[in-house]
Amino acid sequence: MSKKKKFEYYDEYGQPVDRYGRAINPETGRPYEEEEDTAGQEASRRTVRRQPSAPPQHSRSRGGGSKGRKRAPAKRRKQKMPLLKKILLGFVLLAALAVGDVCYLLTLYEYDNTNASSLAANTEDGMMNIALFGVDTRENNEESGTRADAIMIMNVNPANRSVKLVSLMRDSYVDVPGYGSTKLCHAYGYGGPQLMMETLNENFDLHITEYMVVDFAQMASIIDAVGGVTVTLTEEELAETNKYIDEYCWENGVPADEIKEAGEQKLNGVQAMTYGRIRKGNTGGDWQRTERQSVVLNQVFSRATSNPIRLLRFLHGLMPNIKSSMSKIDFVYMGLRTIVHGFPSMGHLRLPLDGEWQYGTRDGLSVIEFSNEALAAHLRNYFYHNIDPTAENAE
Repeated sequence: MSKKKKFEYYDEYGQPVDRYGRAINPETGRPYEEEEDTAGQEASRRTVRRQPSAPPQHSRSRGGGSKGRKRAPAKRRKQKMPLLKKILLGFVLLAALAVGDVCYLLTLYEYDNTNASSLAANTEDGMMNIALFGVDTRENNEESGTRADAIMIMNVNPANRSVKLVSLMRDSYVDVPGYGSTKLCHAYGYGGPQLMMETLNENFDLHITEYMVVDFAQMASIIDAVGGVTVTLTEEELAETNKYIDEYCWENGVPADEIKEAGEQKLNGVQAMTYGRIRKGNTGGDWQRTERQSVVLNQVFSRATSNPIRLLRFLHGLMPNIKSSMSKIDFVYMGLRTIVHGFPSMGHLRLPLDGEWQYGTRDGLSVIEFSNEALAAHLRNYFYHNIDPTAENAE
């Protein structure tokens, strides 16, 4: 019995083939040729799956001057700015804004270049003395001349970080150069701030060369710039203040904003300005008016110097309403010398002291008489030796 053949076709050597004559793998029954093609395709697929993406071509050309492919721009990772760098940049920007704002402020005031002296050249022991005059143009006219209703001397001591204000009584009986003896406030009407400084220097042994003048009618905006002040009013002060509030608001065409009751009250600019001006109606006369002004001014200066932002607001309210002999360089000099040691403390004194003056009548004028030598000694002790004469008297 013949053995059954496994494959249908065989070649002349007895090897299995398919009908096309291709050799067959006896184990798989498939032509070797097909198995090789299949194995090659599988290898190709595995290679494609494992091959990484092609690197970008260099932009430079290779050989023969032919142009190469342009290299795609690499994506850069955005770097975050360090926190310290952000803080420093913020300080730089704030400083630049502050400097720009100060430069603008120095263009707002009225400059009197009558006296070309320099504040830096007239300091004494590193201190600066500046005369401050408050005038009320509403109560004066061109015929009688403007009089100074508030007369102060400001002492700036950068080393001690202090600003001291001394209020002088407007009815003080003094010698006005070229006009004889009369009220201190008359010197301003006779010769303006220059004659007033000369009067202060000769009577009280001072060496003041610079001044600032503020119109009381504009004090409201300055007080509002620092957020108002808090005072305690008597019933008499309430009635007199409201009377002046009505007058001021009527003259300026704005609604009246009267104070509602006596006692401790927060006053806005108009209310505080009129409160500091009253002196009639059983409110204590000129003495108490000076005290009220000192209360308002002390709070204004204290609030203004409480932080840099409030100081800039205060200066925006002040600078457009002042006239001064100080140049822009003088203001910068005083400002830098003052704040480089930190914001200063405020002090206030009224002269002459209680018990060192008396009322008198001279040429039909009601005046205040006192010793010029005693007042000058108090000024120098207070400014240069930090001796408060009221504290000595209290002891």
